[in-house]
Amino acid sequence: MVEFAPMPDFAQGPEIPESGYLVTELGGGAYGITSGLDNTMFLVTKKGVVVVDAPRDLGERLLMGIEEVTPKPITHLIYSHAHADHIGSAHLLARDGLKIVAHELTARFIEEAQDDNRPLPNDTFGGRRHELSVDGERIILEYTGDWHQAGNLFIHLPEQKILTAIDSFTVKNAPFFRLVFSAHVPAYFDAMDQMLEYDFETVVSGHMSLFGTPEDVQTNREYIRDMRASAAEALRTVDLREAAAGVPENNRQAQLKVWMDAVVARAVELMPTSWEERLGGTDIFLADNLNAVAWSVFID
Repeated sequence: MVEFAPMPDFAQGPEIPESGYLVTELGGGAYGITSGLDNTMFLVTKKGVVVVDAPRDLGERLLMGIEEVTPKPITHLIYSHAHADHIGSAHLLARDGLKIVAHELTARFIEEAQDDNRPLPNDTFGGRRHELSVDGERIILEYTGDWHQAGNLFIHLPEQKILTAIDSFTVKNAPFFRLVFSAHVPAYFDAMDQMLEYDFETVVSGHMSLFGTPEDVQTNREYIRDMRASAAEALRTVDLREAAAGVPENNRQAQLKVWMDAVVARAVELMPTSWEERLGGTDIFLADNLNAVAWSVFID
């Protein structure tokens, strides 16, 4: 059995009650909700509730958490992107009159998936920016690039100073596998800069039980920049022929595999050990993340 370093207390977040969910007031009528594995947020307006995503792991507990706060009906559901772990319980919210908002690329993915648990959006937009006004509340949706999946949105509540960026990073933890399955690694790096251009005090990032701050985004940006620097140095210093010396010359794919494994191993050694004190889970996905970063440095 693989052994991992203990998760530091600061990276674990609050305990989840026996109910299986925890609601946190974020201010200005906005609330965060988490199952401990997934998190998202909702906004209570004068007449109803606007929900961002319906995570599969929360399921019915999402409705329970909202009902704990308000008896008002859910009027809007915003899809951050198409992945089922974040909108796989959307069918539980579906009712006549519910406005489901998404980028048109997200709608296309959902249509292709033919998943009854992910109802098709009925209010889509193309391009970069779309602004909603719900009972006087402003919600700004922006598609700035494929940092996670085509159609992924930054969802900004300017009055509440909340930025929802689902699957952008994990608060106080190292990134999940291969930079949270980023569709395009350079776009993932750009996204950290883009997030910090918003005026926000709270960030909702989609996984685990913690909601973050701009400082948490800055920390993730610094961490992934260290990964890129370590990967670049490893690529510069690990010679393909030397690394793959024992591999038959006619097996080029195996040579590349052995070489990149050596590059990643060297990059792991080059990563500052101080990160073990600054983020949780740095040992869990470091090699996977460095593999994604190294290939990107090599080919992008």
